[in-house]
Amino acid sequence: MAPDGERKKRILSLAEDVFKVARNQVPRDWARTNLTMPQLKVLLSIFVEGSRPCSSLAQTVSVSLPTMNGILHRLKERGLIARQPDSQDRRRVLNSLSPRGHELVKGLWVSGLDWLSELLDRMSNAELENVEQALTILARALRREEQYVWTG
Repeated sequence: MAPDGERKKRILSLAEDVFKVARNQVPRDWARTNLTMPQLKVLLSIFVEGSRPCSSLAQTVSVSLPTMNGILHRLKERGLIARQPDSQDRRRVLNSLSPRGHELVKGLWVSGLDWLSELLDRMSNAELENVEQALTILARALRREEQYVWTG
């Protein structure tokens, strides 16, 4: 059942407000990484999805293969990723997080959760219940749509 037009507009407006305010609240650790946005996207993608070939990462980040190769080269130079031949197909190279890269991304992930935890600590039980219900519904909807890829 699709939401009525006015309710959907209100929800989208509220979401936009949340995104704008949250952008200013990003934990300082994220700003101190000295990574470009594409580099950060690559690291987060590998963290969430595991080792991936260059072509898959290029598609995820929406860049060309030569551009992705440059990104991966710079991440390897910084000791944040490891590049190894795929045991199933020696022609492919899989990119994974190095121990240093995993430590960096895990730290960013935890700092985001810590920030959210502090925010939740300032809410009443009734507000927490509403947030829990809303996130449960949103997570369920996202799981149903996992196969859908937004192309912007």
